[in-house]
Amino acid sequence: MPLLSSVGVSRMQTSYSRSLYGLVLALALAYFVFTVFPGIDIKVSSWFFDEAAPGWPNGDAWYGTYRAIFNAVSISLAVLSLVMWIVSFWRGPILEIPPQVWGFVTLLYVTGPGLLVNVLFKNNWGRARPADVVEFGGNKMFTPAFEISDQCARNCSFVSGEGSSAAAFFIAILVLSAFIHNRSLRYAVLFVSLFFALITAFMRVAKGRHFLSDTLGSILFVSLVAVLLHWLLIGRKRPS
Repeated sequence: MPLLSSVGVSRMQTSYSRSLYGLVLALALAYFVFTVFPGIDIKVSSWFFDEAAPGWPNGDAWYGTYRAIFNAVSISLAVLSLVMWIVSFWRGPILEIPPQVWGFVTLLYVTGPGLLVNVLFKNNWGRARPADVVEFGGNKMFTPAFEISDQCARNCSFVSGEGSSAAAFFIAILVLSAFIHNRSLRYAVLFVSLFFALITAFMRVAKGRHFLSDTLGSILFVSLVAVLLHWLLIGRKRPS
């Protein structure tokens, strides 16, 4: 399978532009909604908070197991892509997948969940997690999503680290699955990966570890990184 289809270069560039504009617009809309109506985060989190206990949903045993398995699979995909990227430089495409695609998956994890989310946002934004704010029995002050705060020193709530990993996982599968020739198998792989990615992101909200805006923000930021990386590594290469 060629790296790019027969779609013309101009059409491909238009597709990237639309994706970028759409994501920037979505981020602007998220900024507006969660800045003007910050109570949305408290409201959504309150759906999962048990005031009688008080606490968050039970099921720590199965959730801990699920979380460990998903993280292991996601990290393994990133490591495998790195190995395949290195090997494919001297061997050529592996499983018909060119080096640029393996590189895309590797750099998506490194720049998205790695540098942008965990290094830049989570260690500098200062937003307290839901379980730590006064509204849910904690001693920290709730702050809107896009407002830098001092309620957390490191590994803070904005944005969701596992939400970003879930987004990177699905995007990676989406790109890699293009090389699966059997359409039914490809759709099955996409459906399963999307299902587990959504469960991973959703459970972080349900367990009081992140607000809704944290999760949505992580998905949008990683998607933006993905579009830029895909254009830099893959989209600029003209079809042969």
